[in-house]
Amino acid sequence: MARLKRLDPDQEQLHRRAAWERPVTLRLASHGDGAALDRLAQLDSGPLPPGPHLLGERDGRIEAAISLATGALVADPFRRTAELCELLRCHAGELRVLPQRSPAAPLRPRPKLVTA
Repeated sequence: MARLKRLDPDQEQLHRRAAWERPVTLRLASHGDGAALDRLAQLDSGPLPPGPHLLGERDGRIEAAISLATGALVADPFRRTAELCELLRCHAGELRVLPQRSPAAPLRPRPKLVTA
């Protein structure tokens, strides 16, 4: 069985710094991000939390997302995302919004007002 080689402290610091030398973009998810968010949740081995989502991107690739409804995070486990997740948590703060409705969810009829 192959063993992973640990980086020496200097190499580890260089690796960490390299991840942050690339620009990071935080933005709200749009309808066109659905497939990328589903893929991210699959990589993270969990369900996608309800939207709306705040995304963290590097090099045009979504690497992490936080649900603004629940505060749950999904992130790419094959990339260095711990600092990016913390940045998303800080940016989202205590903000919580109602989850987005699924377009397939039926609308409930409103009760009629009865006047006497």
